[in-house]
Amino acid sequence: MDAVLAGREISVAYQQNMIIPPMDVKIEKECITSIIGPNGCGKSTLLKALSRTLPIRSGQVLLDGRLIAQMPTAEVAKQMAILPQGPQAPAGLTVEELVSYGRYP
Repeated sequence: MDAVLAGREISVAYQQNMIIPPMDVKIEKECITSIIGPNGCGKSTLLKALSRTLPIRSGQVLLDGRLIAQMPTAEVAKQMAILPQGPQAPAGLTVEELVSYGRYP
């Protein structure tokens, strides 16, 4: 299968505190991917790094085979969005309705 989003040897740190040691990750086309782990293990940090919201310390992130760091922000935004977990969902909306609204890059 083709990876739509891939991290090659990516590592992430906050100041000197290494959160994610070098690792590879692939999010494949037309597949459901789950990131599972205990609180504080780096799940959200990984997603932020893959989406260019948080800088990576080392490695590369590729979106459709292209280095995401070299892509214009508007182009990345047309292909990727993150809906972070929050303590409350908007009143009166199902998850499906919320996601269907999408976003404007």
